Amino acid sequence: MTALAPSRGRILLVDDEPADRHSYARRLGDAGFEVITAPGGAEALQLLAGGSFDIVLSAISRPAMDGLALLRRMREHDFDVPLILMADNPATRMATRAVQQGAFQCLVKPVDSAALNRTADRAVRLHRRAHRRRGVLAAFRNRRGEQVEIPSFTATDAKNEFGRVLETAIQKGVVAITRHDAPKAVLLSLDEFNALVGAASSKLDTLSGEFDALLARMQGPKARAGMKAAFAASPAQLGKAAVAAARKRG
Repeated sequence: MTALAPSRGRILLVDDEPADRHSYARRLGDAGFEVITAPGGAEALQLLAGGSFDIVLSAISRPAMDGLALLRRMREHDFDVPLILMADNPATRMATRAVQQGAFQCLVKPVDSAALNRTADRAVRLHRRAHRRRGVLAAFRNRRGEQVEIPSFTATDAKNEFGRVLETAIQKGVVAITRHDAPKAVLLSLDEFNALVGAASSKLDTLSGEFDALLARMQGPKARAGMKAAFAASPAQLGKAAVAAARKRG
């Protein structure tokens, strides 16, 4: 039995024209992409909420929700997926505004297969590379010395459900706030904050004490005599002393 080749990326294709939707989906599928289709922006947002996609490929002009509106709604919901738009006119003002507002690229219909596959492949690779760089949030060692994973909430959740976010921070000690899947802020409980500030102050006090003790030893009679002898020694005597010290250290 022949194993299936891995998908080159999962694409959400949005177009209200059935013929175009079928044509682009077939060509992308033949090129090795997994394609899910939606006839409009509302259906696309539902699919984005329920699944994972590498890119969204959408016609820019649609009756219910145009490309710009879809882009804004995706960002409002923290859907960090590159959006490639397809316009009927290369000079349309909406296409220019879309790219300025964060669309990945705008292609002109009819899009030939080579340009379609090349653009989709580049968007998928950049999207996956960005997610690999972000990685998993670093583990956190709390005030008791326990290493715990940092719970995270999107910026939208933090705004709409701050009570739940605050309660999690109190219970867990720390919460990360993300925007477009990237950590942007950290919320600490008062106990963790006090422990963090106290640890830094304690470490500074310890270092200050060690420095003062070292300075006191350097100013003692034995240290002063050794320093005086070192300055008075000949190069040969300094060489012998260095060899003896190295042998002593082993």
